[in-house]
Amino acid sequence: MIYILEDDDSIRELLEYSLCRSGLEARGFSTPHEFGAAVAAECPTLVLLDVMLPDIDGFEVCRRIRASGSRMGIIMLTA
Repeated sequence: MIYILEDDDSIRELLEYSLCRSGLEARGFSTPHEFGAAVAAECPTLVLLDVMLPDIDGFEVCRRIRASGSRMGIIMLTA
């Protein structure tokens, strides 16, 4: 499972669509809160993480993921 945390709807939807069309499982989230709730329910293998997010930036989300002890892969998305 690949999670996409991206607040821009068009970018998030394009990434999710492209990954799913390639035969991968992907779910998109627009806020860190939605993302955190989903991670608590199911830990993904990989996260595509936007740097510029509302409320909490991508760097802080990354720090929190690592502080939790998770070893999921993280790819940072930047403009």
